[in-house]
Amino acid sequence: MILEWFNAGEAVLFAQEIVREINRLFPPADRKGKAIPKKEYQRRFDSLIVRIRTFSLKYKLNIYKKAKLLNTIKWEMKDAGHDEKIISEFISFVAPLL
Repeated sequence: MILEWFNAGEAVLFAQEIVREINRLFPPADRKGKAIPKKEYQRRFDSLIVRIRTFSLKYKLNIYKKAKLLNTIKWEMKDAGHDEKIISEFISFVAPLL
């Protein structure tokens, strides 16, 4: 029972999936490609938010798992080359959704 509380493997894998999607929506400055049409961008971003909410409701994350998920998103985005301001804003946006 207590060991399950610390098992954040699903949260880490999900965070890595989210960052891959973020990298497609918001490519780091050094990897900018062609622009995504505004409606398509909005649809993808909305889909990302729905996925986050669905995951949160399905897995009932405790404080440790939430922290692990957010920390993984932060460091994966940093490793991908995102600006610190964008990382901070995204984490602040996602945290209440969990």
